[in-house]
Amino acid sequence: MKKFGKKKTFVRLLVLFCMGLGLVFLFQKINLQGRDLLDAFQRFSLESLLLMLGVTLVQMAFQVTRLWVLCPRAAGVSWAQAANTYISGQFIGNFVLSQAGHAVKIALLRKEKDTKGRKIDAAEATAVILVDKVLDVGILVTLAVLSALQVSVGLPQVDWWEKGIILLIGVPFLGVALWALLQRLRQRFPKLRQWFRKFKAGLAVIRNPIQIRNAAVMDLGDWFTECLLLQMLCMAQGHVLSLPQLLICLFILNLGLTVPTTMANLGTYEAALAFSLNGMGVPLAPSVVIATMFHAYQLFGLPVWMLGQKLGPNVSPKLDSALPIPIPQERPKVTSK
Repeated sequence: MKKFGKKKTFVRLLVLFCMGLGLVFLFQKINLQGRDLLDAFQRFSLESLLLMLGVTLVQMAFQVTRLWVLCPRAAGVSWAQAANTYISGQFIGNFVLSQAGHAVKIALLRKEKDTKGRKIDAAEATAVILVDKVLDVGILVTLAVLSALQVSVGLPQVDWWEKGIILLIGVPFLGVALWALLQRLRQRFPKLRQWFRKFKAGLAVIRNPIQIRNAAVMDLGDWFTECLLLQMLCMAQGHVLSLPQLLICLFILNLGLTVPTTMANLGTYEAALAFSLNGMGVPLAPSVVIATMFHAYQLFGLPVWMLGQKLGPNVSPKLDSALPIPIPQERPKVTSK
């Protein structure tokens, strides 16, 4: 355990060191003036800022609904409870510690048997949160792979027969490579095998395929709304990106956040997104401003949502009957090994 802790600390220090060297090299090679950043910030109008806040809140509604539809129907979890669970966990995860955020979600999702439905214990709540996270990441990876293929096929300098080869070889190769990588990791790391067992337990809890389908639809709405927010920020700076480009930028952003180095990933978040935007042709100064504003909306949309919940507890939408999911019979609880 101590060895693992030392390795984790070493990786974080190494990442911070490399980021520091990269920033020094960047500011030495590129003439990024403070005036350029100020001019870029002044391009945002008050109306567009408020509209983008509304888009952020819609994105959060998709995220909350994704978690809600994954909850067992027999438990009678309300949309308001799912909203409190997800938003509180995200708030703690962003401003305190990511693992603490998951623990908060599990604690808030648990419930005793009442008039609304049956009990949800800690093991079942953990399984639901795990499936929610895996579904979210899995759909992003799938969208990013399809976007990368579309961008490569859409290049005008690529002949039609070369495009066919890219599709015929690229898609199966990526699928086989992903499967081989997962198998290799599963063999080498006992902790990952344990994680797979928990994920299977989570799928055992969510037996109804309609729940997975509805959650996938909500997750697509989440990612496309996030793309819309990023596009609006880019348009305010005079740049328009295609949907595949936006998805690739979000994928690179989430890839850069796999090693959390600071509270709320300050600095890492902006660097990863600015790097991807700059690679898509957006100049450096607007890229930094877009990344900063995008992160600000993702962070401060959470307290705005929480404040709205506190001030207007009766405005939560009643979605308990919106999704026609049949109520299953009482199932045996999932126990952790």
